Amino acid sequence: MEKLPGINSETSRRNFIKAASMTSAAALVGRNGFAESSPGLPPAAALGQQSPDATSNKSDRRIIAIQVPPQSFVDEGVDKCLDTLQEKAGVNVIMPIVYSYGWELIGRQVKGHPLPDHGVQAYGEIHGGSFTKVNPEFYTDSPISQDLRAPDLGNFDVLADVIPKAKQRGIQTYACSSDSDYNPAFIPNFERIAEIDVYGRITRSSCHNNPGTRSLQTALLKDWFSNNDLDGFMWECERQGPLDTALTAGRSRRVSLCCFCPHCVQKGREQGIDVERARAGYMALDRWISQPDSEARQSDGSFVSLWRLLVGYPEILAWHKLWFSSKAEFYGLLYGTVKTVNPRAKVGWHIMHTVTYSPFYRSDVDYASIVNVSDFIKPSAYNNCAGPRFADYIRNVQSTMFRDFSPQEVLTMMYKILGYEGEEANLEKLPQTGLTANYVAHETRRAIADVKGAVPIYPGIDIDIPTPLDTKQTQPSDVKAAVLAAFKAGASGVVLSRKYSEMKLANLAGAGEALRELNAG
Repeated sequence: MEKLPGINSETSRRNFIKAASMTSAAALVGRNGFAESSPGLPPAAALGQQSPDATSNKSDRRIIAIQVPPQSFVDEGVDKCLDTLQEKAGVNVIMPIVYSYGWELIGRQVKGHPLPDHGVQAYGEIHGGSFTKVNPEFYTDSPISQDLRAPDLGNFDVLADVIPKAKQRGIQTYACSSDSDYNPAFIPNFERIAEIDVYGRITRSSCHNNPGTRSLQTALLKDWFSNNDLDGFMWECERQGPLDTALTAGRSRRVSLCCFCPHCVQKGREQGIDVERARAGYMALDRWISQPDSEARQSDGSFVSLWRLLVGYPEILAWHKLWFSSKAEFYGLLYGTVKTVNPRAKVGWHIMHTVTYSPFYRSDVDYASIVNVSDFIKPSAYNNCAGPRFADYIRNVQSTMFRDFSPQEVLTMMYKILGYEGEEANLEKLPQTGLTANYVAHETRRAIADVKGAVPIYPGIDIDIPTPLDTKQTQPSDVKAAVLAAFKAGASGVVLSRKYSEMKLANLAGAGEALRELNAG
């Protein structure tokens, strides 16, 4: 990116932090002030500036981070857990899950899958919430302030009880939280921040345009960073907007097409979108998805009829873009909130796995557009679980927009579009083989090229993410090959994922073997 004359990165960073400390993301960017290429980001004068905290892709210190559920520290003991992570994998950054309600990030192994060779040898139920102390004075403006503290682990504090011992070992701590897995049953007043679907139903997700969501998330961050010696923060939001949700879920699954809450409706109208046409378009799209194959073939086929629907309701795409621009705004809000408390803390984003195998979601997620609110980006290049996940995705999109093709034809087309042509397995073998380490290298290089060195890229490396037992299971050689591929492609670090409590120690040690080989070379 070309650096603008007369603007230095430190000045633009200070100006941005000042703007981001306002009470809402709308104040940060202006309701109608979105740049076409960078929705929800700071003014044009700040664009193109490399973060002063960013490191080059050839950093002398390789980041080896790992996501850790709070249960692992309790089950194994903080000291033993940290020693294991450091000795087996060379971990120098832990990402404890501080706020979540979902089994994807917290808890022990998922029921029905083999228990790993460490920790308590039992499955467990989860409640979730905040696994660190909740200081009420930070939540006076939040509609959700009661029962935030997770009851799962008693008085254990995943920040206060872990950070000092991590620092003794030279390990940094980045708080990690999720915006993807709320459980309304455990959250009083959740309906006040929930997304509302196209039919007016309350969902399990929070709305990024809702002032209550913003108040809650900023309160959490101010609380954590004011009371703990944190080194960074990573946020996970595994949602993909209404159009992608509709087209990729498959006809057998009912999904929530969001959001049509009063805040989104107001924002849409302010941006000149015909809200009722958008609503009608998504209802028509929902009906189209459930249309029988025979009915679709009677006229022009599936893809033509879909395109006709999108042309007839251009508001469908406008509403989809509104959702993503609001998410980009939210990145800016969270980034600015952390920086006002601790300007030196590193802030980054987990980009969900779909970005590597869906060309539609990939087009929505432009890494270059978020570099000014990022100190690192984690694209999830999960090659082991990608086998069954990608195969499921192919069957889902074949059942909706690509009914005119066979599933294998759709996979061949996707490989060509995504740049994996000639490298990966056919659809029959894909669930059992996973994707190769070449895919990890490809996604790493692509992300680095997109950000043009402005921020470091830390690809996510999957270790024992649960998949059906008759499909690809992680091996130590898989982890070693993926870590090597990421670093040789130019990554500044990796994030071992999804959570330590699922990982077998032999597979975790594959990361350590890769580091020894890199250091020896």
